[in-house]
Amino acid sequence: MTFVIFHGAFGNPEGNWFPELGERLKSLGQKVILPGFPVDDWDQITQKGPSVKATMQNLDSWLATFETVLPEIEAEKNLPVFVGHSLGPLFILHVVTRFNIRLNSAIFVSPFMNSLDSAWQLNAVNSTFYKNDFDFIKLKKLIPFSYVLYSDNDPYVPKKESLYFAGKLNSSVIEVAGASHMNYEVNLNEFPLVLELCKSRLDLSLYQRYLDHRQKLYALDYVKDKNEEIIYIDPKEVFDEGVFHFRNLQSGGFCTFYTALKFWDTQSKYYEEARKAARRVKNLTRVFIIDKLDDLKSTKLLNQIKLDIEAGIKVYLCRYRDIENEITEPDFGIWDDEYLCIVPISGGRINKVKLSSRIEDIKEAKKWQKLILEKAKKINNTDTDIRRFIKKYK
Repeated sequence: MTFVIFHGAFGNPEGNWFPELGERLKSLGQKVILPGFPVDDWDQITQKGPSVKATMQNLDSWLATFETVLPEIEAEKNLPVFVGHSLGPLFILHVVTRFNIRLNSAIFVSPFMNSLDSAWQLNAVNSTFYKNDFDFIKLKKLIPFSYVLYSDNDPYVPKKESLYFAGKLNSSVIEVAGASHMNYEVNLNEFPLVLELCKSRLDLSLYQRYLDHRQKLYALDYVKDKNEEIIYIDPKEVFDEGVFHFRNLQSGGFCTFYTALKFWDTQSKYYEEARKAARRVKNLTRVFIIDKLDDLKSTKLLNQIKLDIEAGIKVYLCRYRDIENEITEPDFGIWDDEYLCIVPISGGRINKVKLSSRIEDIKEAKKWQKLILEKAKKINNTDTDIRRFIKKYK
């Protein structure tokens, strides 16, 4: 999806919370356009006095600038989301009306339509934009869903102006307490609420949701400006990743459990969440890759198998020796067919765990899955079926 972020009067695309919002949306794989519109200088306008006329900022110059980015918007198959601050929302109405742009939705922050009594400098540069007689029937068809955010102590835009704007568009209204004009003047360089509203318009993959989850936890720089297809995490972080993907699983998953690894705690929260997910999605398969037959004497492991079966997980056993020449990594999981988790083993040690959303990696893992299931034995009864498996290969 394409997000277009519109700054306001005397503003620029690098100000306020716009860059951070753009970076976070890009990290979720979205296209972001941050156009810079011609603006006048506040100090110069002030020096010239209330009778001054703006030389840079006017409706025509902004429309001309917008026309340069319009092809980028029209090239996308999905309807865009427009986000505007201050004068930005009013300009969005002009743009949508002029170019008949149908939006997925719009987010209007501190919007207004009429002249403002708060500062004559604003009226000096905004005068050509003011308009309250749009074809609102047309606008509501082109903007079927929108939010209006306003502050209870905005020094520039009165509450009544934002509510008037919201009423004309049938927007959902959100009051943000004590946020002033919701800009840099109150150190609002990040605006999580706007980000969450943007994300509510997205159908994110499980992998993208996990990246967003990680950034919230660790504020990792590597998710900025790009939609990573592969990331590496420390083994100790795998448990948090696992709990996250089990809680957010939608369609199902396939995973292995390599018994040579002493890394896994079969009684942990990780496996508890796996069983909850299995009961919910009813499509989870686990293959225990048996390094040595003696591993099946472990009380913990046998209890794990029993609990998995009781939760509705399809459980299989497969000897490692039967697949070691065909499978690169014996411990991995495929979640919602959207991303892959591999626990690589080198010299008996685990270094970094690989998470990938690359199509080629998932295709390769699905080949592993097919090969493993061809060699595996389904376990329905933890007593008889496991005894038969041991007897067959002893």
